[in-house]
Amino acid sequence: MIKSQSFFAYSRCGYLNINGQEIEFPLVLDSDSIQIKEDQISLMGESATKRDVSIGKRTITIAETENFIVPIINPHFLKRSRQTVNFIMDLKKIIGYDKLLYIPGISDPYLLPQLFMLGVDIFDDINADMEGSHGTLYTMMGRIHNGEENSRENGKFLQDLVSLLKKGVESMTLMEMVERWNISSKAREIIRMLMDEKSEEFEKVYPRTTGSVIAGGLESLERPDIVRFNRYVLEDYKKPNNLETILFLPCSARKPYSTSKSHREIFEALGSLRRYINEVIVTSPITLVPRELEETYPAGFYDIPVTGNWFLEEKENIIRSIRSFISKNQYKNTIFFLPEDMLFVKERLNLGEDFILWKKGTDNQFDELKARISQIRSEEDVRGRRDFMKEKLLSIARYQFGEWIIPHIEGLRINRMFNQFMLVDGNKPFFVFNERLGKLTIHKNAAELFVKTRKFLVEIDDFKPTASIYAMGVKDCTEDVRQEDEVVIHHSGSVRGTGIAKMSKEVMMNTHKGVAVKVRN
Repeated sequence: MIKSQSFFAYSRCGYLNINGQEIEFPLVLDSDSIQIKEDQISLMGESATKRDVSIGKRTITIAETENFIVPIINPHFLKRSRQTVNFIMDLKKIIGYDKLLYIPGISDPYLLPQLFMLGVDIFDDINADMEGSHGTLYTMMGRIHNGEENSRENGKFLQDLVSLLKKGVESMTLMEMVERWNISSKAREIIRMLMDEKSEEFEKVYPRTTGSVIAGGLESLERPDIVRFNRYVLEDYKKPNNLETILFLPCSARKPYSTSKSHREIFEALGSLRRYINEVIVTSPITLVPRELEETYPAGFYDIPVTGNWFLEEKENIIRSIRSFISKNQYKNTIFFLPEDMLFVKERLNLGEDFILWKKGTDNQFDELKARISQIRSEEDVRGRRDFMKEKLLSIARYQFGEWIIPHIEGLRINRMFNQFMLVDGNKPFFVFNERLGKLTIHKNAAELFVKTRKFLVEIDDFKPTASIYAMGVKDCTEDVRQEDEVVIHHSGSVRGTGIAKMSKEVMMNTHKGVAVKVRN
């Protein structure tokens, strides 16, 4: 019996019960527990039956036990990265998530995290034994040849690596682990294909939030959560209050930016002038962050090495994004207030007086910026007081749920109760802003909005949910649901509660095991 405890995209961890023994997965099998012969296949004491399945233009045989799926293929078939990615992803579509996938003989330690990310659950020590007996030792920096017997050490290396990957799923940091475990060129190829050629499929299973983004290299530019945010800002973002002036600012090490010393100094210097400008922060791998979205994921939850140097790809991404953003939102006035390491923006966009160099630490560092905005203010009609909190909550709602939500909530008022901001109708809370997670949580009072519009729904069998809803109790799920999304739970249109999806739709509808939704009320 399999108990899936946590998912991360195609990867999962949990427990396997065989003959009363509870075993954690992902796991590394001892080769002694595997018997693969032409007439008989046995895995951990479970006998298998065979059947043929079509994958692309190829028909393969898979062996199936109560708990395992084993494709019978020559490991050399998966020598090429593209073939590996296509084969495993196509196979997962056929076999679903009720059984554990084991592909014999492919447990290269320097590909293992990438294979796990693709959905392989079980590995073996066949290669570790063979290479170890020929004097090869696995290390964190790659293989070394010491001429000694290293089979035992190599086996432990695999076990420790698999334990780390399990923790990565549980802590939602698996992507950071995989990005850093790029010792071999094939490992890098697999991840690039997953994020490029398979990006549409991968996005559908990738969690909406992962807790944090530790951006260590250019690969982070293609992460599904980063791509989602950047695409939203460039394609669907709407400037607040019909503002006609945009101010581009640099990022800060501290998040949200508004809590940093540099941005607090800007606030203090500009004072009431801020109500005339749309503030947008320039950064990487997220390129542009409107001030209203700085607290949401991933904008408020990423970290990058701050060196003052930019990769060429980052520069190109920033320039392309700025051009697109300005073109779409149509501002009368554009101001860039950026430091010396971002002079490439001035050069590439051929900026004149629109670019003001931020000379940090000087006594008059904000004088030119204040003068420019004051001039713009005198040319505009007098603007009333801006409700920055209302702008923020509506902008987060639009990003989190889509444009459809705005007509339903723009008339709600903001209330602060129990140290939390809420969107309320009369005395009824509809949405609560969770500052720690940077998102709106759905109150049961707002659930009917989602049922009527068929958005972010999980339909269950006819029962009253308590703390958790298991996948076996799920009947249907709308296409927009991703892991970690806020969802409304219903049965045939009757609201049964709200909660957080712990699986994507693809996983939820293709397994009967594991927690599908954590219920709030």
